[in-house]
Formats: sequence, structure tokens, C-alpha cells
Amino acid sequence: MLKSITRLAAASLCVWSIAGVAAPLPAPADTTIRGGTYASTNFDGNLLVTRASSDPTFVRKALLDFDLTGAIPSGSVVQSAALTMTVHWGGAAAARSVGVFDVTTPFVASQATWDVASATRPWNKPGGDLGREWTRTSVPNGAGARAAFDVTALVRAAATASPPHARLALVDVDTLTAARDGYRDYFGSEATDPATRPSLAITTGPAPTPSPSSLPSFSRVFVIVMENKEFADVIGNAAAPYINSLVSQYGLATAYTGVTHPSLPNYMALTGGQTFFTTDCITCRTPARHVVDQLVDSGRTWKAYMDSMPTACSTTDTSLYVQKHNPFAHYTDVVGDTTRCVRHVVPFTQFSADLSAGALANFVWITPDMCHDMHSCSVSTGDTWLSHVVPSILASPAFNNAVLFLLWDEGTTTTGGGGVIPAIVVSPFTPPGLRVSRPMNHYDTLRTIEDAWKLPPLGNAAAASALTEFFRP
Repeated sequence: MLKSITRLAAASLCVWSIAGVAAPLPAPADTTIRGGTYASTNFDGNLLVTRASSDPTFVRKALLDFDLTGAIPSGSVVQSAALTMTVHWGGAAAARSVGVFDVTTPFVASQATWDVASATRPWNKPGGDLGREWTRTSVPNGAGARAAFDVTALVRAAATASPPHARLALVDVDTLTAARDGYRDYFGSEATDPATRPSLAITTGPAPTPSPSSLPSFSRVFVIVMENKEFADVIGNAAAPYINSLVSQYGLATAYTGVTHPSLPNYMALTGGQTFFTTDCITCRTPARHVVDQLVDSGRTWKAYMDSMPTACSTTDTSLYVQKHNPFAHYTDVVGDTTRCVRHVVPFTQFSADLSAGALANFVWITPDMCHDMHSCSVSTGDTWLSHVVPSILASPAFNNAVLFLLWDEGTTTTGGGGVIPAIVVSPFTPPGLRVSRPMNHYDTLRTIEDAWKLPPLGNAAAASALTEFFRP
């Protein structure tokens, strides 16, 4: 009981604001996890600690869980979010780089250890189930010093989950030159002085209003995602005659970039407004809301067709089908609901029958296999596959009031984060041969879909711009 009262007393340090008015946000549940011989010890109620070490016994990570319920008013978006930690004591190094990672598995602060998230649930990986690094800052070693982290993107993503929680880990990501260099401890939510407790300040504002006149209200949206090619690898390449014929007949973005590397984070950005992960992890999941959740809420339908997928909702990689190119295998509310997943994430062999029967969903996602998407085979092979698939879509009555986004997930350079990649917009509303040179990326495509269907923007799509230039009345 005492612990609960203390945490509630810290609420005044954690605020959200809208129109300049602040209101309480519940204080975080927080703890430290420690490796090695302390891997089974719970440190809830003590100072929060980050430490890097070559000895697993000395490695520590600080975990915080902010409940965002009610923090983002309906119709509003997160404009900024700042996490502030107060240093209690630091090691010899004057400054250490500390990163903020999202924690992908819910944890119980009073039970979590290096090995388990709670008394009944082990971590998938010892040391905590961490997603991507969202931000980092330099943390001084002086007692009472403040360390501020810009966690805007993380909170935007967390706010879309149900229930909404910003679960994060502070991790020392600096180099190690001496045993004590990596040590920092911080006041936790139970500190005697409320001013030293962790604080999360969230500023919200009205969600951008879509312009109903700038985009058609598509009956269907098709998305096909190819793999790992820079713009010049495809556009103007004689090995891709069909793709280049689409360019001459429809629209081409000439400054479209991937968000990052490698593949999976780009697929997540395109469907969820955040990259969520930093690797092509197979078993990683996020509870965040995503575009198909929005579609269902709006009364629309969806289906994802995976080329060479052995069975519906397969979570087993083969030589041609891989989960890193299937974003829906990484959303908890899809892959964790077998009935939903089997109905909506299916082998591409079902596509032709659905098309012929006039049974296509409002949102159609197509992932070619590892050969047809140009990942492991030639540009020519991918072009040939598209030349067999896309004409059937364009010739169908299903395309009368539709759009097809033919995209590549990433390129081979780091320009714009993930390289300059081809992005072709195919629609009855797109003037032939149109080229648009404005910088764009996957968040802009997601924003286009959301604006066309009057859906609230997810994550980084809130700051993106719809591809309105490609559509004429």
C-alpha cells in the first residue's frame, strides 16, 4: 500500500498538456534489471541504474512503464514528449551516452529481473525484450544533474497500442574504457523528493485535418513491395521494360527514400507509422495499432497475399517466403489471433481466385517472394513477375476507383535513411508520365492512404504529407 501511495504522489511530475493546460499522468512503474549472478534478483524500489560492463554481473538496465491511458485526448496527436531523469550518482566518466529502447513485452516492476518480465512470464531473451533504439543523450555524472531524452516518436507509437503504455529501457550504449566508467544511477519513482522522480512531459495538439478535396476516396488500395533496389537500378533499366512502361503511363516519385535499413523496419513504417524494430527479427512483435486496425474500425476490409507462403498465417521462413517481408506477422493483434490471421494473411495463390470472383478487399497487400521481389533474383525476373500480375489488376473492375502503390522497401545506400528507391503510383486519377521530385518516404504513402479514407495518422505519418500531387480530378 505504501508503494502505491508513493507512486501516486509522483504523478505531478509526469504531465501531458493540451492548449497549455497540464493534467496528471500516472507515475511510472520502474525497476532495474541486472545480469550475471543477479539475474534472478528484483530491484524494484531501489535506485534506477544503467551500466555497461564486460562482466555480465555488472550490467544494468533501467526499465520504466508509463501508463498513457487518457493522456492523448481523442482527436489529438502527440506533438512532443520528453523524458527527464535526475542523476543520483555517476561514475568517473564526465558523460555517458545512454539510449532509450522500447520494451516489447509487458513487465511487472515488482517482479521483473534479468531473466523474467514477471513471475509468470520469462523474457524471450534474457536482459529484456528490447525493440529499437529511439533516441539517446549524453548523461553527466554530477549528483542532481538532469538528463533529458526526446521520446516523441516512441510515445507516438506507444499511444496507438491498446492499452497504451510507453514501456522503455535506459541502456548505456557508450564505449567502455574503465570498469566504473559505465555506471550511472538515477532517482526512481519512489524518491523522497518528488522533483527528482522520472518525469514524462507530453504535449498534444489537434490532429491534422485531411483535405477531402485533395485525394480521391479510393474504393481500393493496392500495395506491392519489391526489394533492395536503388532508383537507377530499375528506372531506365532495359531489363525492366514493364516497370518502365508503367512509369510512362502513370506517376513516378523521383526523390522517394526508404526510412532505414534493413527490410523489416521499412515494412513496419509503411503499415504502422514507426519502424518499431532495428533488425530483421523473426519473432519480434509489437502491440501497436496499425493501418489494418484503422481500416477495420472504419468498416473497410483487408487482405494480405504472400507469394510462396506455405500456409495461411505461416510464421516459418522458407527459401522464398520470409517473415521480414510480412509486416502483419509482427503485429500482436494479427499474428496472435489465429482466426484473424488465417483469414487475412494468405498465400498469393488465392489472389487470382479472389480477383476473378470480385471478392477483393478494400486494402490489398501483395508481397512477392524472395525471387520475384528482386531480392535474390534479377531485376528482369521481378519485372517479368509484375508483368503477369499487375495487368490483371488494372484490367479488373476492382481498379475503376483505385490506386496501386508499387514500392521498393529500401535501396543499397543510406540516402534519406534507406536509399533513393523507385516509387510508382498507378491510378486512373494519375496523369501519364507524371514525375514528382518532392522528397517522400513510406510515411508519406501511409499518410496518403489514411487521408484518402479519413483515418487519423499513425506515428510519424502525422508529420508526413500525402502524395496529393499524383492525383487529378
